[in-house]
Amino acid sequence: WTPESMRITNAMSMYTLFTGPRLYKSSHIARKTFLNEKMLLTTLVRGGMNGSRYDVGGVKNRVFLSRFSSSAENMDNKRNGRLFKEEMNVIYDSKCGVCKMEIDFLRRRDEKLASLNNAHPRLKFTDLEGEGEGDYNPMDRSNGGITYAQGMASIHAVTFDGKILNGVPVFRALYQEVGLGWLFAVTKYPILKQLSNLGYDLFAKYRTNITRGQKLESLIKMYEEKKKIESKQKRSEKCDTATMTCRT
Repeated sequence: WTPESMRITNAMSMYTLFTGPRLYKSSHIARKTFLNEKMLLTTLVRGGMNGSRYDVGGVKNRVFLSRFSSSAENMDNKRNGRLFKEEMNVIYDSKCGVCKMEIDFLRRRDEKLASLNNAHPRLKFTDLEGEGEGDYNPMDRSNGGITYAQGMASIHAVTFDGKILNGVPVFRALYQEVGLGWLFAVTKYPILKQLSNLGYDLFAKYRTNITRGQKLESLIKMYEEKKKIESKQKRSEKCDTATMTCRT
């Protein structure tokens, strides 16, 4: 059983418990899962993510898989003392061309290995410049409380158990996760470790000047101003201009 099938089974069990066995035959689905896990998982995800009907063995049922599988996954993570299912969450700047190139390489490598091993990707990627639903939230526990300013000043990563890495150790850990740890193995030796840290610190200091054409301080100021405007807009949306009252 893979982590995917275990979560699907947990989600099904929860759904049966709360809505009754008449909606689907759990024993039949369990049997199908055992015989053809990939087929069942694909069917459930494609049908369930949209709250639509799926057909397994001629039995049509309506299952809101997204809701229940997510709940089961969160329960699994909490039970195992994990902040997220991946091994590490790397916090990066997507508007930095060099940074994004490296992140894209790591993502492709990670996904390829996960596919070959029929397992979850080991890396989680969080964009400091995300917008909308992907808006960066330092208060999210998976982001380790790393602020926008801290993340922009130096690359950070958070391990599944909450440990925070910063600078060169992040790259060493990331490449280790995708089977290329030997590339940064030399940075463990005292002299080379010191040199690599100095080199990265120098790059980080001028990174935004080189890759984004702006000073770090300017980008941080722009970000903070944008957040203030968004906060005011959210407050105004809650206010009734006719009665001059605001919802809390």
